[in-house]
Amino acid sequence: MLQPRIVGEQHYETAQSVKQTLQRYKELQDIIAILGLDELSEEDRLTVARARKIERFLSQPFFVAEVFTGSPGKYVGLAETIRGLKLILSGELDGLPEQAFYLVEVKEIILSTNSGQIGVLPNHAPISTAVDIGILRIRLNGQWLTMALMGGFARIGNNEITILVNDAEKGSDIDPQEAQQALEIAEANLRKAEGKRQRLRQI
Repeated sequence: MLQPRIVGEQHYETAQSVKQTLQRYKELQDIIAILGLDELSEEDRLTVARARKIERFLSQPFFVAEVFTGSPGKYVGLAETIRGLKLILSGELDGLPEQAFYLVEVKEIILSTNSGQIGVLPNHAPISTAVDIGILRIRLNGQWLTMALMGGFARIGNNEITILVNDAEKGSDIDPQEAQQALEIAEANLRKAEGKRQRLRQI
């Protein structure tokens, strides 16, 4: 049983806050489905955002999460787990997109950098690099996952890679029709900007 005198005050308080946040998110899901996220109060929108980040954070292969994720557990220190959850709950990470909390064990990564693509395998030499707008490919036990990244920064070391990006979206979540429309709008804006630049040169 989770009691402060057994697990400690900090552990207990963090666990209760996580539980309350996830319960409130569950209560709001019907409202979101009917009215949409925009109809929620600012406080409830923050609760939803933090709950989704907590869910992603807990998707990493903890032993305690093995029953929910189906992934073999990996040891993560209790202090580090509590610290991560407290950062989310306190709002210190509100500025980061939900996708920033995608955490998984991988076999290989192909990353687009400002100087070209690089492949990352286990025991890769430590490096830090800028991330270009492009595709991130992740190999998971023989299957490849693709994500579109909108630029950022990556750090590799100690058999870990941390990628902090402006925005990211899984390939499977991208609607081809919406992507095509966005491309056409971007190309039209680019042509318009190029036309203005040509006129300025003539002047």
